[in-house]
Amino acid sequence: MPTPRLHWMRGRRDEEGGQARTLEWIGCDDAGETIARVVRLQGPLHAGWRLYQAVALDTEARIVQLRPAPPAGADWLAYIGGQVVGRAALPLQAVRTAEAALGAG
Repeated sequence: MPTPRLHWMRGRRDEEGGQARTLEWIGCDDAGETIARVVRLQGPLHAGWRLYQAVALDTEARIVQLRPAPPAGADWLAYIGGQVVGRAALPLQAVRTAEAALGAG
């Protein structure tokens, strides 16, 4: 059985050092329904000699994101629905992992 291919588009982005960096890829079927996501796990934030384990996501710091370090070589998390189907070092590897999990299911 051939592995299903989804239509992938960029999701969330982050501005870092003046450059936009993609943090999420969204995989949709032919009808446009979201089937899978590939998300970059963000580790602790380094600023000079300081290390921040939590980062405020709003100006009042009411929403805080904890940032544990991702496992070495596994910065991208592939999941379908709410189920994690794999980790990868590169986004394309995580995309292929998600598509392979769809083909196996």
